Amino acid sequence: MTKRIAFFIADGFQTLDLFGPLDTFFETNSLVNQAYQCDIVSFAEGTVENSAGHRVIADFALATLGHVDYMIICGGSGMRTLSLSASQLAAFRTLCIDAEKVISICTGAFILAQIFCDEPRKLTTHWRHCHTLASQHQCAEVDPEPLFINDKNIWSSAGILSGVDLALEIIKQDHGNTIASAVAKELVVYLQRKGNQQQFSDLLQHQSAQSIRLAPLLDWIVDNLQQKISVNDLAELVSVSPRQITRMFNKHMNTTPAAYIAKLRMHQARDMLNEGNHSLAAISRRVGFSNYESFRRAFERQFGLSPSDYSR
Repeated sequence: MTKRIAFFIADGFQTLDLFGPLDTFFETNSLVNQAYQCDIVSFAEGTVENSAGHRVIADFALATLGHVDYMIICGGSGMRTLSLSASQLAAFRTLCIDAEKVISICTGAFILAQIFCDEPRKLTTHWRHCHTLASQHQCAEVDPEPLFINDKNIWSSAGILSGVDLALEIIKQDHGNTIASAVAKELVVYLQRKGNQQQFSDLLQHQSAQSIRLAPLLDWIVDNLQQKISVNDLAELVSVSPRQITRMFNKHMNTTPAAYIAKLRMHQARDMLNEGNHSLAAISRRVGFSNYESFRRAFERQFGLSPSDYSR
């Protein structure tokens, strides 16, 4: 049975918030006949400008749209500041009450919060705007960390490319993991990320503009986690002394080389567990451990539970 999806946009919408999820759902139709019908919707039919001033044509007006299975509200700078009139709010509520799923991409959550202003809802949005969303909409319980959240039939995502992650999750629910994986492969999506993954890595928080000097070395570390890496190895790669490379890490990364590598191993192991298609032994070897027991202890120290428990 075909699912009808309405993608709502208004002036100032973010193009990727629209076309990332739209193309993801549409690609499914090449694998499952007529899986999804995708329509672009605005307050009125016709031209809508994105945040860069480019124009997209809306197929339908919100008030005359009729039944949709999934209502997707795109984000963007204009969407974040959009205040709905009473008639617009009424049209949205009629559609959303009737829809199977109501979804926001990025700052589309600001519109979602207006529609459900009288109901407590767990929402997320782009990390930069989570505080503003929470302060403007007291009823919303805003979580800045996950890529996307599902609260009953309400879904919200952190935005931009996490809208693709959310779309893949819904496709998986509708058509199974095999179809969702095939769609991801067609789109050349490297990894189907889970909703509970963080919007940005803990390690990235330590980096600054000054750490650009270390960037080639950090890339090398990522590519060589399966082998033993010493401070001497790092120093030799950038032609400095072991003492100097340690000072550079302390200054620019706020940690030692050994601590950085250890944490990076665990974060890569966590990402591989989230993929769900690697054995624990294979993950252990990939991140540089000669035996699983040592890997298990290191993972427990980092995350407070074993790899097998995390996977479950």
